[in-house]
Amino acid sequence: MGPEDKMSNLSLNSSSDSTMLQVPKLHDDGSNWSDYQPRIQRAMGSKGLWRHVEGTAVAPKPYAAVNGILSLPDLKTPATEEQIEAKETKLADFEKKEYLAQHIILSTTSIRLGARIKDLTSAKDMWEVVKADATMKSTLYILDAEDQLSSMKLGENEDPKTHLTEIKLHFQTMLQRRDNLMKMGSSLSDNRFNTIIMSSLPESYRPTLQTITAAEQASILTGGQSAKMKHDDLIAFLIEEAQHRVINDERTKNAETALAAHAKRTAMRRAGQRKRPDKSEDSDYDVTCGNCKNQDMWKPTVTQRVEEKKVKHHGRKGSLKRQRQQQWQQSMMIMMSCLHSHAPLITQMSPQPSNYQNPNWAHV
Repeated sequence: MGPEDKMSNLSLNSSSDSTMLQVPKLHDDGSNWSDYQPRIQRAMGSKGLWRHVEGTAVAPKPYAAVNGILSLPDLKTPATEEQIEAKETKLADFEKKEYLAQHIILSTTSIRLGARIKDLTSAKDMWEVVKADATMKSTLYILDAEDQLSSMKLGENEDPKTHLTEIKLHFQTMLQRRDNLMKMGSSLSDNRFNTIIMSSLPESYRPTLQTITAAEQASILTGGQSAKMKHDDLIAFLIEEAQHRVINDERTKNAETALAAHAKRTAMRRAGQRKRPDKSEDSDYDVTCGNCKNQDMWKPTVTQRVEEKKVKHHGRKGSLKRQRQQQWQQSMMIMMSCLHSHAPLITQMSPQPSNYQNPNWAHV
């Protein structure tokens, strides 16, 4: 909201109540006249001031003085003190309302316009000047205002909530400018205004607009009413579409959050499974050294295990057999490192011919 849209706080006191009323300040170019005029009329009417603006309020006549004595209208009967006091109260109340109406008009107009009306003596005269300044425009001014309305564009916004706020303000400005044009005497039709509304929307609304035009064409072809959609209904339909976008965006975000949480739980569960020892892979190598009681010395390394899994995955049995033979050779080399204490275990794990003799072994 710009500085030109600020509201004027007016404290209007009456004998019955005291209420703080807000009315918009009239722009210097009168561009918000359609909003200013009904608001100030109702605000002043709620306090009994609008009759002074229209010039229909009748001022009470004071008592005439006859030989220095205030007399009734027949000029023969002197007025009593109560009658004089009541008459003065009515006169004071009328003057107070008249001055208050003038003050409100001066306070809600621009400095330029205030300079034109400040020397006028009645609220009626002030209001006529203000109204003429806001509505009596030249044809060229009206053409420029229509061009300004037709050139309005609403940009794209990835945030649906921000977009909803922007489209509401966009349509509010369009309606205000359209009403101003109508009060200036413009001949802008409803069909033309609907076209301006549709052309002001971003490209993402094209499917929605195609649905609207297709529905209108189908209604005409089926013999239905050929009347176009009113601009109020069109604006309400488009705002509802923007609200649906907000709802769909929240639904999508909730689904993505749930999916991310599920993926996180799955990853944590798989990480926990990887930490648990899997003895099935090492069942073929569950051999304990008889001397040092070390079981892991006979198990394959991580690299060997990965290669073995690749071989199993591709089904190459010959390669798997060669891997087994290499592992057996490595195991034999490890046994030879502690030859003096592994003779019984080697004899058990590596069957040899009964007549085989190794010169490095001692025989009994």
